[in-house]
Amino acid sequence: MLVQVLILVLSIVALYYGAEFALEGAEKIGLYFGLSPLVVGLVLIGFGTSLPEFFVSQIACWNNEPGIALGNIVGSNIANLFLIMGISGLVTPLFILQKSIKRQMIIHILLTTLLAVVILYFGITPLASVLLFLFFIFFLWDTFREMRKERQLRSAEDEEEVEKLELFIFGKLVIGFVFLYFGGEYLVSSGTALGKELGVPAYVISAVFVAFGTSFPELVTAMIACVKKKNTDLITGNIIGSNIFNVAFVMGSIGFYDIKITQNFNQELILLGAASVFLLLLVLLKKNFGRLPGAIFLSSYGYTVYYWVSH
Repeated sequence: MLVQVLILVLSIVALYYGAEFALEGAEKIGLYFGLSPLVVGLVLIGFGTSLPEFFVSQIACWNNEPGIALGNIVGSNIANLFLIMGISGLVTPLFILQKSIKRQMIIHILLTTLLAVVILYFGITPLASVLLFLFFIFFLWDTFREMRKERQLRSAEDEEEVEKLELFIFGKLVIGFVFLYFGGEYLVSSGTALGKELGVPAYVISAVFVAFGTSFPELVTAMIACVKKKNTDLITGNIIGSNIFNVAFVMGSIGFYDIKITQNFNQELILLGAASVFLLLLVLLKKNFGRLPGAIFLSSYGYTVYYWVSH
């Protein structure tokens, strides 16, 4: 057990430095290419912090444990929204009034609707994979189209400074993603092993700990962004981007295993749908995501964990 505790601690350290490196690298690369903080969070950081979900889901399906893969994806999206966004809102207000963020909230609602259709009607099949990948292509196309509209000219001085650091910045981003991946992997494996040694049921481990573990990079990234007073668009973009990558890309990639869904996900789908609509309403009412919404989201996550454990 002592070895597993040591691995757990080291994995958390790796996640911390991975998030710090990835955040700094992605932010400077975004500046170099004229990307807005929202796009950096949606695409660069969103992709990097979704790597644990991708590899865990692939390994689970390969080992004939599709339930773990599906629970990991849905559970991670719930953790991203309710836990990470909830804590972030308590720490610092998330400014969600920009037109581009409103657009992403609408896309997130469409994504949640597609997730419900796939789970309730299609199952995780090759046809579902095609639909999810088409949505993912649309998301990338729409994001970069909006990016081109918002791109602003940088001064020659800023451009020269980024030019000198370009190779180093890319290396830092890659190292950050590597740390995030291995940190997430070992956090899940050590936590699962500790849970089994302590007699925690396998269902609770997969529904709660694996989903939390693969979302831990997003949590660390968000906390570092809060503490270092980064643009909060990075946090919002990371959460929305990670959810889109989890469903459209990660779930799409496991559809070719032709997974039959045996578990009831109605509770999870209702929660995700309610959160998506709530966030869009905040944008329409011109309200930022502050302490009260943060407390509501965090309480909802606590209730969800209780529901998973008790059922």
